[in-house]
Amino acid sequence: MNDRRNIIILGAPMESEALLEGVNLMPAALRAAGLVDAVGGVDLGDLPIAITDAARDPSTGLVAYEQIRVATGLVRNGVLDLLRRPGLPLVIGGCCGVLVGIFAALRRHAGRTGLAFVDGHYDYYDGATSPAGALADMELRVLTGAGPDELVNAGSAVPLLQPRDAWVLAFRDAWEMTAAGAPDPLAEIPDAHFRDDVRVLADGPAEVGAEAATALAADPGRFWLHLDLDALSTTAMPAVDYLLPGGLDWEQMATLLRPLAASPALLGMDVTIYNPSLDPKRELARPIVELLAGVLDARA
Repeated sequence: MNDRRNIIILGAPMESEALLEGVNLMPAALRAAGLVDAVGGVDLGDLPIAITDAARDPSTGLVAYEQIRVATGLVRNGVLDLLRRPGLPLVIGGCCGVLVGIFAALRRHAGRTGLAFVDGHYDYYDGATSPAGALADMELRVLTGAGPDELVNAGSAVPLLQPRDAWVLAFRDAWEMTAAGAPDPLAEIPDAHFRDDVRVLADGPAEVGAEAATALAADPGRFWLHLDLDALSTTAMPAVDYLLPGGLDWEQMATLLRPLAASPALLGMDVTIYNPSLDPKRELARPIVELLAGVLDARA
C-alpha cells in the first residue's frame, strides 16, 4: 500500500460537457481556498486537459469524444505517476469522467481494485440516453465494461472495475434514469453493492462507510474512493450542475467518508463536480477543503 504520511495533489480539470467555465475551474478554486496547506499536501499542478468540442459524436453519443480519449490518457498517465510515488494520491476534478483514466492507471499499477463510489447519481447512462452526452453521465457503466471501446479498453484489462468490487453509495437519481430510458444498473451489474441516500441515512453513514471499507479491504484488498460533491444535499452544496432532492449534509458526508479514508487498503481519492461558476464568491470552496482535510485526517 502507499506510504500514507503525505498526500499528493493532482488537478484533472476535465469538463466533459465542454463548458468553458464549469467544473474545470474546481482545482484552481480549491487551491485558492487553501487546499494544499489544509491537507498537508504536495501539489503537482494540473494536467493539460482541454475539452472544447461541444459536438456530440454520432457513433458514441459522447460530447468531444476525441478530446475525451486524449484526456483519459492524460489522467491515466498522471495517476500512474502518482501511484509510483510515496504518498496518497488526491485527484481534484473536473467531472466524474476522470474515473475512467484513474481506473486505467489502477488496473495497470495494482491489478484488480475496488471502488467506493459516493455520488448523487448512478452515472450509468449510455450514449443514447445521456441527457448531456457527457462521459460524467456514464463512467460507472464504462468502468464495468460497457461503452465506447477505446474507453472500455483504456487499461490493461476489461472491465476496468469488476461489478462485485463496486460500492455505489448515496445516489438518488433512479427515477430520472427510468424516465430517460437509461440502462438499469441493478439489472446489468447486480453483483455491485447499492446503498442509496435513504439507505445510507437509515443504516447510519458511519456504519455504511465502515461496511464498505471492511468489505473492500477483504476483497479485492485495495480500493479507490470517489467523491462527487452532488451526493451532498442541494442545501449544503448548490454549486453543482444537476440538482436533486435528498442527499447528505456536511457532517453526514464526513461521517460516511471517514472509515473509507482511514482504511489501510485505500490507494487514493478523487473529488469532483463543484462548479465555481455557480458560486461566484467561492463561498463553498472552503467547506469542501475543510471536508477533505477532516476526512483525510482520519488516516492518522
